[in-house]
Amino acid sequence: MASLAVTRTHLTGTIPTELFSMPKLRELRLYANRMTGSIPTEVALASSLESLRLETNFFSGTLVTELGLVTSLTDLNIGFNDFKKTIPTEIGQLRKLKFLRFSQNALSGRLPSEIGRMDSLKVFAMTDNLMYGSIPSYFGLLWNLHDLRIAGSGIGGFLPTELALLSNLERLDLANSNFHGTLMTEMGRLTNLFKMSLNDCDFSGPLPSELGYLWNMTRLQMKNNALTGTIPHEYGRLDELEQFTLEGNKLTGEVPLEVCDLLKENLDQFVVDCYNKRNGIGFDCEPHCCTLCRDVS
Repeated sequence: MASLAVTRTHLTGTIPTELFSMPKLRELRLYANRMTGSIPTEVALASSLESLRLETNFFSGTLVTELGLVTSLTDLNIGFNDFKKTIPTEIGQLRKLKFLRFSQNALSGRLPSEIGRMDSLKVFAMTDNLMYGSIPSYFGLLWNLHDLRIAGSGIGGFLPTELALLSNLERLDLANSNFHGTLMTEMGRLTNLFKMSLNDCDFSGPLPSELGYLWNMTRLQMKNNALTGTIPHEYGRLDELEQFTLEGNKLTGEVPLEVCDLLKENLDQFVVDCYNKRNGIGFDCEPHCCTLCRDVS
């Protein structure tokens, strides 16, 4: 395997185009330097390239459509740069890609539905960009996806029910985004999830009791939304839960004893709103039933 790795050395300048003419080049790792410029169109010549790691540099410009011609790629990471404008639809031609990381750039536009063709994809990280629109329903075709992170990306709208088809999903991070509507009951099918963050969105309506089927959940974060109703007693089944945050919502009633009992298991952080007599929202949280009740009066 031909591999070129120059990392964490304060390397400057642009990517030499002749690198992509190396017929046996399989790995190109230039992350954590001070490189500038963009990805040259000559990347299309790298017919054997499997890993392209450019994260944590000062790259900018647009993503070239020629990336879609490097069909041997299994790992593409351009995170923590300053790439702009849209993601080319040609990216959907990378059917062997397993790791796709675009976080911390200035990418805009919509998520291409063509990403749904990338059925080898395991990790898709798109956090902190300038996107808009919703998650395409075609994402439900990503059977092998384990990790979906689009927090702070500008993506929002209603969650497509097709997300419930991602049976291998282990981590879902949608925090600090423009999502709204009710939480679909179908999310209870994602039984491999161990971390889900829905913080700082605009979800409303009741908490689905079906989330009580997420046996492997360790971190369930849903603070600062507009959720209403009560906490389902079915959540007491989540005996792997270590963190459960619900503050900043419009929930009422009493914390079910089944949920209180989780504090005797693995639950170290359980945060709700303190009861507010003026609006009747929040919980009279006894010390044995939560680790903190946040005063929002």
